[in-house]
Amino acid sequence: MCFSPQADFVAGAAVAGVGIETLRRVRVRRELIVGALPLLFGIHQLVEGLVWLGLRDQVSHGLGDAAKEAYILFAHAVLPAIVPLGFLLLEPDRRRSRVMMAMAFVGALLGVFLLWQVTAYPVGAHEQARCIDYTTHTPNDALIGLLYVTVTCGPALISSRRYLRWFGLVSLVGVIVTAVVRVDELTSLWCVYVAVVSVLIFEHFRRQRATEMRAFSAPASSSTPPELSAGREVRGALTLTSSSEDQRRQM
Repeated sequence: MCFSPQADFVAGAAVAGVGIETLRRVRVRRELIVGALPLLFGIHQLVEGLVWLGLRDQVSHGLGDAAKEAYILFAHAVLPAIVPLGFLLLEPDRRRSRVMMAMAFVGALLGVFLLWQVTAYPVGAHEQARCIDYTTHTPNDALIGLLYVTVTCGPALISSRRYLRWFGLVSLVGVIVTAVVRVDELTSLWCVYVAVVSVLIFEHFRRQRATEMRAFSAPASSSTPPELSAGREVRGALTLTSSSEDQRRQM
């Protein structure tokens, strides 16, 4: 991220807080991957704060190097593998899910390839123009970049859920703008950008749970259970009978 380690720590803590609130709204296991993304993005930014401190010799070299490798590993290998899978598990529409299934397959292969690239060869990081420039052995290939953007933004873009589509669109716009303006710091800038806009994932789950609560409470308040209705009818009939008997006695 730009500016300083303090900016990374503040942004990471804020996004992690949103991530915890998002996870509290997860109800079933198939929601877990997408529901965990804001928290993972927040932790990712906290890790980059340690990378900053390592570059400035404010923490041990061992901790700085571990943070750098963990940051690159998550951004390059983990995200392309888990993002399309998570959106696939959430998608109820069959046609869309078939496309997402293909993306998940490509994402898994890409994740394995990039995992090999970042673990078999050294990775680097250095401060440049108030950002961190990460370097890897991965070929600077347009095909690799296109596949990465496709599997990380594509599933959200074709989702049937509105706020998840917004997340995909805003993420795509962010990566295009960052690639045009600061391509050397693309990894750092795009990751923090996506971390901030992951609040849209929280909004999706918040609205989903609110809709479910309204659907659950509406029948209970608008209709009367058959047993209660029958009981009222019986009580009404007994009251009528009792009133008729009282009138006959008075006559």
